[in-house]
Amino acid sequence: MKRGHHFAFIMVGLLLCQISWSQEKVITLSTNQFKSHERLYLAPLDGWIFKQGNDPSWSEVQLSTDDWQSFKPIELTAEMEDASGRLEGWFRVKIKLDKSFEGKLLAISRDLWAATDIYIDGELLHSFGDTGNPYRAFNPVLKEPVPINLEVGKTYLLAIHFVDYESFFTQRELRLKPDNLKNLLAITGPEYLNYLERSVKTTYIFGTLSIGLSVLLFVLFWFLFFLNPTQKIFKLIAWLVTIVMLTSVAIYFHSFFEISYFVEKIRFLSLINLQAIATIFGLVILEWMLIKRISRWSIVILTVMLLTNSPAHLFSVSLPFGIAFSIMMAYYGNLLHKNWKSIKGAQWAVVIGVISATLATLFYISIHKYLLDFYNEYDKPIISLANLILPLFLLAYVSARLNETLKEVYEESRKVLKVNEEKRELLANQNVLLEQQVNERTAALNQSLEDLKSTQTQLIHAEKMASLGELTAGIAHEIQNPLNFVNNFSDLNKELIEELKDTVAKNDQKEVQNILNDLLENENKIAHHGKRAEEIVKSMLQHSHTGSGEKELTDINVLADEYLRLAYHGLRAKDKSFNADFKTELDPSLPKIKVVPQDIGRVLLNLINNAFQAVSARSRELTPQPPQGGDKYQPQVTVKTMLSDTPSGAGGIQITVSDNGPGIPDQIRDKIFQPFFTTKATGQGTGLGLSMSHEIITKGHGGTIEVESEANKGSFFIITLPAK
Repeated sequence: MKRGHHFAFIMVGLLLCQISWSQEKVITLSTNQFKSHERLYLAPLDGWIFKQGNDPSWSEVQLSTDDWQSFKPIELTAEMEDASGRLEGWFRVKIKLDKSFEGKLLAISRDLWAATDIYIDGELLHSFGDTGNPYRAFNPVLKEPVPINLEVGKTYLLAIHFVDYESFFTQRELRLKPDNLKNLLAITGPEYLNYLERSVKTTYIFGTLSIGLSVLLFVLFWFLFFLNPTQKIFKLIAWLVTIVMLTSVAIYFHSFFEISYFVEKIRFLSLINLQAIATIFGLVILEWMLIKRISRWSIVILTVMLLTNSPAHLFSVSLPFGIAFSIMMAYYGNLLHKNWKSIKGAQWAVVIGVISATLATLFYISIHKYLLDFYNEYDKPIISLANLILPLFLLAYVSARLNETLKEVYEESRKVLKVNEEKRELLANQNVLLEQQVNERTAALNQSLEDLKSTQTQLIHAEKMASLGELTAGIAHEIQNPLNFVNNFSDLNKELIEELKDTVAKNDQKEVQNILNDLLENENKIAHHGKRAEEIVKSMLQHSHTGSGEKELTDINVLADEYLRLAYHGLRAKDKSFNADFKTELDPSLPKIKVVPQDIGRVLLNLINNAFQAVSARSRELTPQPPQGGDKYQPQVTVKTMLSDTPSGAGGIQITVSDNGPGIPDQIRDKIFQPFFTTKATGQGTGLGLSMSHEIITKGHGGTIEVESEANKGSFFIITLPAK
């Protein structure tokens, strides 16, 4: 081919490229387009063209863009991602600065995490992040803009290689609204650099103050709780300031450290949930202060609000959160309304703190949504205030409450001092009178002591007589049984003797022998019951005997069985309506031991009488009996004997008198062995029975007597006697 033809082809190609390149629109930029802090957002402007995919040659000036589409960066959507979640493409636009930019130092800034490569006329100006593989997002937090040297009036080709990679967890850039995607790229003036310097200083100042103050409050309130562990509200406040401290760290963590996009997402999720938890603790503290409890409704509402919080921030699923938030506000608003008149003193600090924190949070959300420029300028002071305002008011509450407590203590101390002063004056005035009354009182006390001794002797005598009377009634009933048998068999023998006479007259030897056998058998029974009556009389004589009190070998089983029956029949003789079951559980292997029988008999009689009286009292209390289907109460007294160890470790005998009565209250159980202490009505007991029983067992026989009791289950009196 000839040289002329080559030249013609080259010229045609250049002309076609020039025509293709000239089809791209030129956007003239003016300082009038500057927004706050001298930022000119390029992403929302018309004139952009876009092609999805990647080719480094797409940054070249001489490029055919016939297959490119008119498309603004703010129109990017998540639907454009590939299967792996990666969205990659190129944007191109021609820009030209008018004369208003004359003499201004310009730069390019970005506020999004997506990675981009910026080209000017085909030359790489700067890479924000890494658009390659592996992908690395760009951290825009507090980053200085990149200087750019553009001549006024000259046309430049601006090409952007855009890459955003998203997963289910690390969603951010393409899920945001166009108002936020405008931060993809901006041309900034000197004022923006000043604004950025102020923002850095503000962030570090408020970050340090917020974290430092929250740590201080954390230490203070936990220390206060450890000093007052019974105050639940201190524990709730301590947990609240713990969450506030973690929230402060989450707010400012990315400002002090360079972090990856994954860590940023964790920080963001932690922040929104910590803010929700802090709100929950604040409302719980309010409810506890007002009604001294946390209701189930409150737990349900706050749990739902916490569960709907993350979806509202991550996926814009805000309806459930909005409903939960509205219900929460209505519930706690109604709670405040109901208890408004009861709020007083230090409690106002909590109420004002919760209301102020709620208003500050709503204000923060509102300016973030509707006053973005104001938010960008003052976001750190506002969010720090919203985070710390409630703990500071709670600190005021604690201070005011301590002040109220001090005033109360001071007032009580003043009253005590006043009373002490009055007592001192009274004592001073009465010293003379007391000296005059000493002799009179001494004489009166001596007389009272003599009277007391006389009364004590009478009471002891009355107690013994009461026991003897109960024993006598029981003995009378017991003797009546064998006497009835003796009388009955005597009458029967009379009849048999008459029959014997007739039989002898008839000379019926066989019948005579049968009658004689019957007479002999009846005589044996008469003798048996006569001995039984003799034993009962002997027991009565031993009980009433005031002899030397010498110990003798005694069968404890016989003694226990005897006095159980005597006590029961004694009570029955006095009260025909009384009825109870009684039984013995006697150890047949029990050896005889040396005791004073009449003394041990008095002890057993006293304990068994008390047991019968206890079940009788409970039986009267449970009348009428429980409704159909309930358990019927059956009074029961049991006397049990067994071999046991004594406190000294030697072998011994244990006697247990138990009942299923109402039991002995804990507050008086330690007093029952004291002289004259009784729970019975006036005239029914002197309180000496158990006291004398204790003396007989412990001092007279070297044993022990203990009591075990449970309300509505009954009582156990356990006597342990040494075998030797």
